[in-house]
Amino acid sequence: MKKYRILPVTAAVLLTLTAAIPAPAAEEQSYINKEYETDDTLICIGSVSKMFVTTAVMQLSEQGKINIDAPVTEYLPDFYMADPRYKDITVRMLMDHTSGLMGTTQGDFLLFNDRDRAPYDILLSELKSQRLKADPGDFSAYCNDGFELLELITENVSGMSFTDYVEENICKPLDMQQTGTPWNAFRTEEMTDTFINGNIPIAQDYCMDIGSGGILSTAEELTRFGSAFFKGDTTLLSDNSKQEMSKTAVTDEYEGSYGLGWDFVSYGDYENAGVQVISKGGDIQNQHAMLLVAPDEEISISVLSAGGSSSENQMLAMALMDIALAENGTVVEHSKPQDKETLDTVPDKYLDYADIYFYDRGVAVVSFPDKKYMQITDLSGDRPEIKQFLYTTEDSFVLMDGSVESGNAVQSKNHTTVYFKNRSGTDYICSDEYMEIGSNGMSFKSYNMQRSGKITVSDEAQAAWDARNGKKYYLYSGKYSNTLYSDMSCMKLKTYPEARGYVNGQVITDSDHAQSALSMPGGRDLQDIEMRRENGYEIMDITTAALEFISEDAIGILPDDISEVSLHTKKASWYSTGDRSDRTLTLEIPENASVYVYDAYDRMTYSSYMTEYGNDVPLPVNGKIVFLGEDGGTVKITQ
Repeated sequence: MKKYRILPVTAAVLLTLTAAIPAPAAEEQSYINKEYETDDTLICIGSVSKMFVTTAVMQLSEQGKINIDAPVTEYLPDFYMADPRYKDITVRMLMDHTSGLMGTTQGDFLLFNDRDRAPYDILLSELKSQRLKADPGDFSAYCNDGFELLELITENVSGMSFTDYVEENICKPLDMQQTGTPWNAFRTEEMTDTFINGNIPIAQDYCMDIGSGGILSTAEELTRFGSAFFKGDTTLLSDNSKQEMSKTAVTDEYEGSYGLGWDFVSYGDYENAGVQVISKGGDIQNQHAMLLVAPDEEISISVLSAGGSSSENQMLAMALMDIALAENGTVVEHSKPQDKETLDTVPDKYLDYADIYFYDRGVAVVSFPDKKYMQITDLSGDRPEIKQFLYTTEDSFVLMDGSVESGNAVQSKNHTTVYFKNRSGTDYICSDEYMEIGSNGMSFKSYNMQRSGKITVSDEAQAAWDARNGKKYYLYSGKYSNTLYSDMSCMKLKTYPEARGYVNGQVITDSDHAQSALSMPGGRDLQDIEMRRENGYEIMDITTAALEFISEDAIGILPDDISEVSLHTKKASWYSTGDRSDRTLTLEIPENASVYVYDAYDRMTYSSYMTEYGNDVPLPVNGKIVFLGEDGGTVKITQ
């Protein structure tokens, strides 16, 4: 086995490729800059971690300790839910995302420069009050909670902590000395630098849901892990187990091609060249990863980055895969979609599809103006977003840029084609969208929207939610190190005159409850909402995510004479900055505390985790400031 490494092309990207091909000549490596980070820099690999817990479960299955088609309750007797269907969830369903679980119990699962067992410890208690979004096994929808349950199963069955299990049974056999979890690989001096808002240095983020996203590794070692899935390599697993993992039970092309742990076990362009390529991507807030493996050709590629996304890493990994395959004599052709032949009339059979449709975060109206084209009007934003589609000779609709009515419309460069599909008696809109990065690209097929059924809501309940229309709620729960304060600090509620009974993407059930009605392949991280009052103000509780938000009505102006703010464990202290333009604070922030500042549009302008900012913080006009910490702590303020 020969190996070559492609070191960073930017300071934020780490690449490693292992393949049975010759190493490049010295002149081909002339672009390597020794000032860049190297391929032994630690990065949190996000959801690529799912391959580690899946490997652990399959190892235990080979030992006869787990039957992957047995109910989860057989290995986790403390696991139960409000929905009795949970008893039908099998271990396999956790690994291929068909469990029907709502998605992600977020809570404190992403932290800045910190470790905490809280998300791990509360998962089972949080699930006790949750329902399922679908019958177990009905369809696949990406689910982080399922892989946290797999982590618990691994511990219960093996009698070891997951950290110890990974070290003894995965890392040591592969001589991966830097790979581990935040509990044994918490080495900030070896971590990649991370940035926010483009180029502002910020503390590293860690995922504490280890089974779903918390493994730390390097580009070199992650590539070595990928090589353990080569055909004939039995270091970690038998070929039978690896083949089981790299098959999909999905027959609906718009549902995806999940294997066990793997995101994709089928790529059309590679299959046309006679090659199976399997992949797993991962994203946390500021760190991203992609693992791409061709088992029969013995090629393993990892692309890790601080910035960008796993999708962009995937495009780069695919380009490297093409190079490696070409060296072996296999040329892969990636055909780009061509413009569709369009017609100026929509067939009558589609006119009955005009209706309200919804997705996980919003509502849209589908119409067919004068039978000339289809229009989808998304009502969820501050302004409606309108997309127009022409009917094609292939019995589909293609996205147009510009105005169809004016005659100045061209087919979108993303070559997005949509279809209506009926599944189990419900109508859906599915899409096939081409994503291009550089000279490479691929198509992503997915379910996008579900047709609304008949919604019955009382006038009283509708009025209660209409009174909240346009109101903002600010993240109130969570630890001081919770990264969501830099990413999702605010949520706004919206009801729709055109779609009675909906708030955001949820169906109103009574004056204080709204529930996701989405039951759609690919529909992940669904939210049920409960409103309650605390100290005279409304709290919005996302009961399926362990997150709470406080009404903007509770936020007063930061007093001019304030000299300190008392801190409270997992309870944020919010203030408005007022309309003065000359306020600057000097902050004295204790350990185990943080402060964030946002402008009038709720965009973060300061975080105490910005590593080079200092303590003098100008306050934006009509913005917000939040203080986070633990009981007994205070932030000292000089104005």
